[in-house]
Amino acid sequence: MTVNETENAHVLVAEDDQAFRELLCFTLFRAGYTVTSCADGLTLLERLEEHLQGKEDRFDLVISDVRMPALTGLEVLEALHDQPRRPPLICMTAFGDPATHAMARDLGATATLDKPFAIECLLEEVAAICRRKVH
Repeated sequence: MTVNETENAHVLVAEDDQAFRELLCFTLFRAGYTVTSCADGLTLLERLEEHLQGKEDRFDLVISDVRMPALTGLEVLEALHDQPRRPPLICMTAFGDPATHAMARDLGATATLDKPFAIECLLEEVAAICRRKVH
């Protein structure tokens, strides 16, 4: 995906590990995405609720850690499960057991990546999701 195809795509990154969050944001920015970030699940839920009410910039994709302070990524998914305008969400987890993957899928996660993962795999997944959303 070229920068022109992604320049309008806005990605919200939720990750409690500051260094990893900064790496993800920088990588996505370098790939041509607009990026917003937050450090915990409660802030993620608040931003997504504002997005759904039209008060916040639109988010084309959310990338969220599963285990975070305040609320987990799965709890955020569950809270917004019935929202038809909820953006696609990629879960990241260092605890990628089959039950976690199944729960994420059942709650509507578009994909679940096990940490550590190759950043190229994440970029490919992001590009594919953003392309599907545009077309």
